[in-house]
Amino acid sequence: MAKPLTILLLLRRLDCNDGVASYCETLVKGMASQGDRVVILSGPVTQLYGSEVRHSAIAAAALDWIVVEDLKARMLGIAVFKVILRVINLFSVDVIAVQGFSKLPLAVLVGKLVRRPVVVTFLPSMGGNDAGTMKISHSWQSKLRYRLVARLFYAEKFVAISKDIERFFEKDCGIDRRRIAYVALGVDTAEFRPPEAHERKQARACFGLDEDALVCVLPGRLNLNKGHDIAVDAVRSLRVSSPELRVVCLFPGGGDQMAEIHAHALQNDLDIAAFRFLGFVSADVLRNAYWASDIGLLPSRFEGFGLVVAEAMCCGCVPVRTPSGGCEDQILDGSNGFVIPFNNPLALAARISDLADPERRLAMREAAINYASQHLSQDRMIAAIAGVYRDAACAGRTSGG
Repeated sequence: MAKPLTILLLLRRLDCNDGVASYCETLVKGMASQGDRVVILSGPVTQLYGSEVRHSAIAAAALDWIVVEDLKARMLGIAVFKVILRVINLFSVDVIAVQGFSKLPLAVLVGKLVRRPVVVTFLPSMGGNDAGTMKISHSWQSKLRYRLVARLFYAEKFVAISKDIERFFEKDCGIDRRRIAYVALGVDTAEFRPPEAHERKQARACFGLDEDALVCVLPGRLNLNKGHDIAVDAVRSLRVSSPELRVVCLFPGGGDQMAEIHAHALQNDLDIAAFRFLGFVSADVLRNAYWASDIGLLPSRFEGFGLVVAEAMCCGCVPVRTPSGGCEDQILDGSNGFVIPFNNPLALAARISDLADPERRLAMREAAINYASQHLSQDRMIAAIAGVYRDAACAGRTSGG
């Protein structure tokens, strides 16, 4: 039996209501479930919009969580280095896993001092194949900066959580393909699973939904990047083009643009009936929202992966999303879901209308469930990333670490 690993997860900061925190929760829980240990060393932590529940889940699964406020600074004092070295020695850390490029130089310098390998995971939001958003998100200045950091500070592996990020590492950052490990994100398929008939009925009753309603769910931060406004405009257009449809949208999540999104969405009684804002919810309530829904929406402008799409698919929702980061890893357009253009409410409305057909929706639902169970499971993800860490630890020992 392989010796359990101890991973030091190093983060500049952690906002518990965003995608990085969701990734950390999946990683820490998954590693713990197979007997490995994760120690978190982070800069400032925020628990806004009800995300205390995620903070508690991460803390419970981690071996320890040390917060060092000064980690957010660009220039670090000797005290920060001493804390990191003390943590590595105290917990007998095998691998330093750094999130993002900003603390890669720090991780590599510490790694050289204590002879520990460094593995990088970076979750940049990607604009998919949209030339305009890609230009905004990755300027030549940022590409040059990424290239310099990747070349000057050697990491054993760069973990790409999506095909978009894999290409970004290779083409924009100039990282040798042999140093890139593609590990698509995954979800707990025991937690997020298709409902039994009685569970679906109970979930619908929980949200006061009639059986004849066509229910969409769009989980995520209440930020315009996620495309809540696109979903709202799509449903409003369906009131005109397909008045026979009764479409209801569930919006689990909280965020910094809540007031703006509420103002856009809730303008009359029809809107109040159609758009249900649930706030930041626990995993159980989120699963009930998926179980109550027919369609999972993510019309976002940028995305790192869109883990909520994988969760929705596992629960039997047919996904409709834009080609931002993670789309290629999830959607076979027209088979297990639909891909729509950016900023296009009419295209989204057309796909919702297509999925009003029960037979088509059922066929795509089964395809979504099957694909997600095979390609987007947490067990597959954790086995793959633990393999990356284990290989890095072995390489470090072989080289004298």
